[in-house]
Amino acid sequence: MTPLTAEETARKTAVVLPAAGVVTVIPRENLRIHTYEAPEMAVYVNSHILETENGLIVVDTQLLRPHAEEFRRYAESLAKPIDRVIITHSHPDHWFGSEYFRDVPIHALAEVADGIVGGGEAMIQGYAPIFSDAITETVTAPEHIIRPGTETIDGVALTYEKAEGAEAGVNLVIELPESRVLLAQDMVYNRVHVFLQQKEMGPWLAHLRRYLEKEYDFVLPGHGLPANMQALVDMIGYLETAETALAASNDVPTLKEHLVGKYPFYRGDYILDISGRYLYGA
Repeated sequence: MTPLTAEETARKTAVVLPAAGVVTVIPRENLRIHTYEAPEMAVYVNSHILETENGLIVVDTQLLRPHAEEFRRYAESLAKPIDRVIITHSHPDHWFGSEYFRDVPIHALAEVADGIVGGGEAMIQGYAPIFSDAITETVTAPEHIIRPGTETIDGVALTYEKAEGAEAGVNLVIELPESRVLLAQDMVYNRVHVFLQQKEMGPWLAHLRRYLEKEYDFVLPGHGLPANMQALVDMIGYLETAETALAASNDVPTLKEHLVGKYPFYRGDYILDISGRYLYGA
């Protein structure tokens, strides 16, 4: 299964997205950023590769085995050693694929590592009836702890921030200040409906508004294609709309009426169905 470039995907006329992922490459000075976006069946989740002069830094590892394996093969095609894997948060679509990177040091914030160790088995059991053997059978937990601050790897500065109270409770956000890149992961969805598990958006919105005060050339979302600063503006608008919709909704159909009605061109409205299990127990 060969990843399709964004250009190849755009030329396809089939309504159903291909089983392969979409790869986007962003060239920066002393750095190339590769983004692998999974297809619809895997909620358009993104994994990234920061390609430095001498190696690779992998960020998040996919949900389903076919895409995780494909992503690993893509990384190997770059013909540079993988220095490390970084897991940004404990949601399974970002770490289930780590079984394909067991030979590489895996890093995460302490809270993220604890969430995977403590809840990983239950996540696997919860997803197994849906995806069967397309998901991992074992918990591959991060063993190296990331602390907020700046680290330089092969000449590239990475600034780590722990963002609390947002999509996953604790999210790692990575800024590449010299390249003017914000690797936001699930703090930002780009034209994909958002996984919501809380009705209070204040802390999440505060983080996004703070990022908006800076200047980035690229914003890398956790779901959806790489974007620019407009993705932050759009995400703020979506969460403000979601906050109002949640206050006026007691079930998933009503919530979807508000959000899909306002954003009919966004992909993945079934993510709101998943959200309903946490919001309404539905």
